[in-house]
Amino acid sequence: MWEGDIPTALCPPWTELVALAELDEAVLRASCRRHRYARGEVIFHEGDAAGGLHLIEQGTVAVQLTTPLGDVVIVDVLQVGATFGEQALVDGVGERTATVTALDRTETLCLDRAGFGELRATCAEVDRFLLVVVGRRLQSTSQQLLEALYLPAETRLLRCLCRLSAMFRGSIPLRQTDLASMSGITRSTANRLLRQIERDGVIEMHRAHIRVVDDPRLRQLGGLRPVRGAAVP
Repeated sequence: MWEGDIPTALCPPWTELVALAELDEAVLRASCRRHRYARGEVIFHEGDAAGGLHLIEQGTVAVQLTTPLGDVVIVDVLQVGATFGEQALVDGVGERTATVTALDRTETLCLDRAGFGELRATCAEVDRFLLVVVGRRLQSTSQQLLEALYLPAETRLLRCLCRLSAMFRGSIPLRQTDLASMSGITRSTANRLLRQIERDGVIEMHRAHIRVVDDPRLRQLGGLRPVRGAAVP
């Protein structure tokens, strides 16, 4: 995974958070239900009744929000090891605050409110696990806000591309609009910057995806240190 002078907004895998909370992973797994989703399938919609906490075992998902103008935009992409939906266990009521869609074949372990309540009765560590998950989510959100406030638009886009390149092994199945919303910049700015990066020979833009052809150069442009063990361009 790439790393830079500013920490990434990625959270540690949920299995590490389980260990940090001193919760028995086997016990947690036994309290969850496995769900499988096809590519493009909506896991839940913004405004749905709150359900449970999802732990991603396979695949990637897009987190989408509706803007004040009514547009639906991707604000994050989560991969294996990530969690989403923890708010449902925190307040126990309410609605989903985002739409989550599977970008490819995805499997999650879902801990619903009933299972969470039963687990709490016999395993106090599950409360600590939930606190750790929420705490890491807050750290991630704070980091994203810091980058949005203090990093130039070009740097934010480059680092977004770096993260997605690592996640999708160089072939990013997202639109320019999605990259713009994830980077917190306008579509026209994203288009201009992407065209420049393409002219520099770092990426290739296709109709349905963006292919990174020079990952070391991409990290360098984004001000990120090389991956350990990788050749320095």
